[in-house]
Amino acid sequence: MSKKNIFKMPYLGIREDSGYDLLYGLNGECSVILKIKNPVVQYSGSGDDYDNFHALLLNIVKILGAGYLIQKQDILSRSAYPYHRSVDFLQDKYNAHFAGRNVLNIHTYFTITKSVKKQAFYVYDKKSLQEFFQNLSKVMDVLSAAGCEPIALREKEVNLFVKRMLAMNFNDGAISLNNISPGSSELKMGELSVRSISLINVDTVELPAEIPTHAELNEKDAIKGFPVDLFSFLMKVPAYECIVFNQIIDIPSQQAILNKLELKRKRHSGIPDPANLICVEDIDLLLNDVARESQLLVHAHYNIVLAAEPQHLQKATNFIESALFHLGITPSKNAYNQLELFRTLLPGNGVELKPYDWFLTTCDAAICFLFKESLQKDDPSDFLVRFTDRQGTPVGIDMSDYPMRTNRISNRNRFVLGSSGVGKSYFMLALLEQYMLYNTDVVIVDTGHSYSGLCAYFEGKYITYTEEKPITMNPFAITAEECNVEKKDFLITLVGLLWKGADGALGTVERDVIAYVVSAYYSTYFLEHESGAGPYEISELSFNSFYEYALAKIPDIKTRENIPFQLEEFRYVLKKFYQGGEYATILNESIDESLFTERFIVFEIDNIADNKTLFPITTLIIMDVFIQKMRHRKDRRKVLLLEEAWKAIASPIMANFLLYLNKTARKFWGEIIEVTQELADIIGNPIVKDAIIANSDTICLLDQSKLEKNFDEVAKLLSISDSERKKIFTINRLDNKAGRGRFKEVYIRRGQMGEVYGVEVSIYQYFVYTTEKPEKSALEIYTRFYGSFRGGLEVFVSDFNKSKLPVNQFVTQVNQFNKPLYDDQPPPLLSNLIS
Repeated sequence: MSKKNIFKMPYLGIREDSGYDLLYGLNGECSVILKIKNPVVQYSGSGDDYDNFHALLLNIVKILGAGYLIQKQDILSRSAYPYHRSVDFLQDKYNAHFAGRNVLNIHTYFTITKSVKKQAFYVYDKKSLQEFFQNLSKVMDVLSAAGCEPIALREKEVNLFVKRMLAMNFNDGAISLNNISPGSSELKMGELSVRSISLINVDTVELPAEIPTHAELNEKDAIKGFPVDLFSFLMKVPAYECIVFNQIIDIPSQQAILNKLELKRKRHSGIPDPANLICVEDIDLLLNDVARESQLLVHAHYNIVLAAEPQHLQKATNFIESALFHLGITPSKNAYNQLELFRTLLPGNGVELKPYDWFLTTCDAAICFLFKESLQKDDPSDFLVRFTDRQGTPVGIDMSDYPMRTNRISNRNRFVLGSSGVGKSYFMLALLEQYMLYNTDVVIVDTGHSYSGLCAYFEGKYITYTEEKPITMNPFAITAEECNVEKKDFLITLVGLLWKGADGALGTVERDVIAYVVSAYYSTYFLEHESGAGPYEISELSFNSFYEYALAKIPDIKTRENIPFQLEEFRYVLKKFYQGGEYATILNESIDESLFTERFIVFEIDNIADNKTLFPITTLIIMDVFIQKMRHRKDRRKVLLLEEAWKAIASPIMANFLLYLNKTARKFWGEIIEVTQELADIIGNPIVKDAIIANSDTICLLDQSKLEKNFDEVAKLLSISDSERKKIFTINRLDNKAGRGRFKEVYIRRGQMGEVYGVEVSIYQYFVYTTEKPEKSALEIYTRFYGSFRGGLEVFVSDFNKSKLPVNQFVTQVNQFNKPLYDDQPPPLLSNLIS
């Protein structure tokens, strides 16, 4: 029977002092454990971010000075994405789609240990402790300023952290400790095997001659030179349960270490042997570097501890060692002291490391080996929309409120650019679907029937322009309270548009005359209604009465002011909008009043997209509807989405109105989203630059690979920096497709910095969002058959899964038979559909 030993903990206990819970080691050394966040978000695209964190860590070492030991531990673990039931049908399907997905987690701990002299009797030193707390306070301030969010662990949290480390379990709520069976190459812990991979063999020290603060991707030409962490490969290790990257730096007395080096140099130089001469040369280089650059010398130890199921351990080990070889690092093959190395994972227990586990180097070089990346996390907000990070894990971002609170943006407007087929509609549909979970009214001006499915899901208003039933409104019918400068400016713009067309421009005199007539028109109407008399009779407010009033009033103005005005041209061009004219109904029939309280409205104007007269006029009056909603629905968020339709009004004659709309939305809890796919729409268009982009603090870019050759112009117009540009050209180009559904990526820049997210949805959302005509038609057959959109959608997806056919074959059969594939099943009960 083998002898069993008790695993002796290296601690005396925990004691509270000056607001910190100190973890005391057996020799009297005391440690404080900080939980931090690495400030460099993975795929940030900026090499400067790595350099800045490197400088920060170097500063911390200098703050602490001799007699301290720093232990940074980055813990990578995997867990199943949890399922959370949602009251919304589509969001519940979204949650179910991701439930159980293998998710990467990274936790970072930073332990600062005040060491004691070895083999010396411990003596309590209050002054030394006070110095420790002062240095600790400085370190906390430095970390906080850099966005590391340091939190000092309390006693209960320290105990839990130690237990998790002993169990190599950073996922489950319950922790069970197992016996440890040490071997020469690994430890056995219950069902896990644990192997320590020491990065450096002090006998050979096989490292590259120079080490950078970060690495660069070189796998593909498109992303060549993209900055990543030196140890970013740890996020791709296959088949592991937990990885702890244990990084320890000991700060010795500088004079003592220099004296030892001088002595060692003299000893080696005394014997003229080639190996000794090389050693002398290395020491000279190091001493010169220390003297010239004021470098600190430190002892460093790096250890990657891998926990995996026994059958997967070697595969994971091979991956790590191969990645280290690629960096020019040959890991130690002499790491037979597996239990000793494992014990150094315990916080503050780096003091147990033996001399053969340390290697001497400059502090600058030592810090290059420290892991610097973190993953994207949910924004601290209650207004979140979810996309995925680059790993495929749902992450919540606030595109409106949180960046406003933090002064990252000053307005909520967005400009979206992406060529055809890159997923613009899916991105917008995913965004708007989630907006509807909140207190939001949505108005969409579309030209391609992209939003019909989502509108049907929310039972919104879908208004299509046809000759038989055109979109009609009466923008002239307002109350005295609504008769303000902004409304008059809108009507001046509208009249100018009717007269000159979208590509025309009003002269100064022409604009002043129209402005005078508009003001006089309302003054006359409201005066008549108050006094019952007036020189002009206006029975009701409409374009008809305005047209009559203008034709009577303008000759008086011309005569009195002696100014030129093309009255006959004005009369003739506007006549087609007057009673009996071709477009008489458009500006004279009142709008459906229910639109002002409807939450989801789509104006589909594809039928007039090529009509240079109606397209801009209809777009303009729809925008006026949104302005009225914006003013009167004060307790709700408002979103106006212009899907390509904004081009109809991006002309000089409407520049002021477009500028007003984009500037005013912020004041009324509104946001304007303009979407385009053509590069020519934004390059060289001053209206786009001054009215739209200048007032859109959030820029959303889909895959820009088709525009790569012309992207310099886009980058200049959108003020895109080099680091942001690098991020943009990683869209859909990373090797991150495994284990995920179909998805497209989008770059979202809020203010000056942006991130890349994935738009991945459930199969239910896919069929709601689809813009493919056969798929839309097949779904409509089901929704008609079962009498409701949600009921039909539920059975449609069920039948699709049941058929085991590809999507195209399934919808072809449904459309061919014009009925559900399995129409013998009863419709789903409403109680079974989450609403």
